[in-house]
Amino acid sequence: MPLAIGGGVFLLMSTWSRGTDLLRRFLAQVAVPMDRFLDEVERTKPPRVRGTAVFLTHDVDGAPLVLQRHLLYNKALHEKIILLSIITKEVPEVEHDQRVTTEALPQGFHRVRAYYGFMERPNAQEILGICGDLGIRAQAEETTYYLDSSRLLPTGPAPMMRWRKRLFSFMARNASAATDFFSIPPNRVVELGAHIEF
Repeated sequence: MPLAIGGGVFLLMSTWSRGTDLLRRFLAQVAVPMDRFLDEVERTKPPRVRGTAVFLTHDVDGAPLVLQRHLLYNKALHEKIILLSIITKEVPEVEHDQRVTTEALPQGFHRVRAYYGFMERPNAQEILGICGDLGIRAQAEETTYYLDSSRLLPTGPAPMMRWRKRLFSFMARNASAATDFFSIPPNRVVELGAHIEF
């Protein structure tokens, strides 16, 4: 019996790890290169609204799907945009002075990487506080967090057995909400989704 339980736990953990890796690769492939996205913003000059938009993303090198969808549907951008990637390091804790790195981009965009140890719980509001110390000011009451709430469909070309894709999709749907995990105020969140075949 303990062997069966251990095998089940291993199956779940390995499915989660493999599925997360495949999904991250897929999202990196569909992300528009940031320089091309910024050129398009410069060319089309969409209206800019007051406040800060924070887009949580696995990869800050490209324009994430949720940002692309936001611009497509709303035809406007906030005056300040933070592309936030939270990275877990293979250490229990990360020193406070190594927590956040920032990079200013054109058009009011900023790349922000926040580093946490595997024993720590990420906190989006703490990250924005550190960003403020680094020169990126964001008023809490004027900040909106954009999250990707896409539904995963196990019908795409990702190299994984269909039954494991279904298992991963089920696990992803039932994972704890990002608002809770990252300590994001729920009244400041907008979720945009689509169907993703992986």
